[in-house]
Amino acid sequence: MRYELNLWVAGGDLRQAKLAELLAADGHTVHTWALEGHGPLTGVQMETDPAGVELADCLILPLPAEEEGGLLHAPLSDQPRKLEELLSPLRPGQLVCAGMVGPNLTALAAQKELVLQDYFAREELAVANAVPTALPKGHRRVPSK
Repeated sequence: MRYELNLWVAGGDLRQAKLAELLAADGHTVHTWALEGHGPLTGVQMETDPAGVELADCLILPLPAEEEGGLLHAPLSDQPRKLEELLSPLRPGQLVCAGMVGPNLTALAAQKELVLQDYFAREELAVANAVPTALPKGHRRVPSK
């Protein structure tokens, strides 16, 4: 049985923008915030403020999730965005997935009683992310038979 989720993708770079489009293509309702510098995204509702994030099944933050001063890592946003502004409407128990979670986000999530998952802390992601970094430039993996 297929279940449509209400997902929010906030901040980040082109990886987050592509993730939002892929999730929408899979049939989920996807909202983005702080990605306005990318331009229109296919099948995605681009929000100008975080109103409605409290209805999300999951809020997906970028890798890394935060910058100095309590800011969301949002290089595609037209202005600095505070993590507190985004997390403020969330209700206790809501799921937030983020990469390289720092102390500010950890504290805000604990204060709001959110379920915070650091996807970069998962071994399979850390290993998969390290492989392209370790390979020499121009090296191609040959598929095994």
